[in-house]
Amino acid sequence: MKKLLLLTLALSLPLAQLIRADDNNDRKRHRRHPEAQAPARPDAKGQRPPIQPVRRPIQQSASRRNVAPVQRRFPERDLNRAPRSIAPVNRPAVQNEARLNREHGNNLAANRERTRNRTTIRNGGNRNFNRNSFSVARSRVIRSPHNRNWWRGHFNTSFVLFSGGYYYWWDGYWFPAYGYDPYYNNYAYDEPIYGYNNLDPGQVIENVQVALRDAGYYPGAIDGLVGPQTRAALAAFQQDHGLIVTEAVDEPTLVTLGLT
Repeated sequence: MKKLLLLTLALSLPLAQLIRADDNNDRKRHRRHPEAQAPARPDAKGQRPPIQPVRRPIQQSASRRNVAPVQRRFPERDLNRAPRSIAPVNRPAVQNEARLNREHGNNLAANRERTRNRTTIRNGGNRNFNRNSFSVARSRVIRSPHNRNWWRGHFNTSFVLFSGGYYYWWDGYWFPAYGYDPYYNNYAYDEPIYGYNNLDPGQVIENVQVALRDAGYYPGAIDGLVGPQTRAALAAFQQDHGLIVTEAVDEPTLVTLGLT
């Protein structure tokens, strides 16, 4: 009897270990696939559907994943719509420089024609003037250079620096004083300059240039210097108004221009 019990115990121990191992394996499978191990609910007829194995999706790395470019679709009405137009900006047309100069010359010629038909310029024609005053003034110019003391001893008057040299005032005209100052002895314009209202020679010439420009004779700069353009404008004005053509800033010209 004791031998039979011992034999039964010896056989039951391996069987219990096998059953415990199977239970452990079932628990592990249940943790991994809980949905697959869950018992299926019976349908209306009492039959259980077959258990489908759960397959996990294969994950691809971001570097090996091919992402298709996103294509934006536009409605058909947007494709058929006319493109948006921008209102044009009104810009002045680029003008040719030669054309501008030609138009400027035409304006000057028109002004000259208007002033030529007038008997007087402003109110200058109402005054009498000596037609030969410039010839008299030119004959008085002293061309020999003298020092400052000599000039002041012979002419008790005003001396001004103009255009690189000194001029002195005498009998209505500004005259060049050659040698008055050895450092300023450059006379670009060495003719007498008619003066008025105690204005210096440079201011007188600027006023003459402005008056000639307004009359349509002078197209140059208002710089107070008697250059080729100023001389040409003076000659044209003097010829058109019956004056002696001197190409100089003389009394008849300033009176006819209405400056005095």
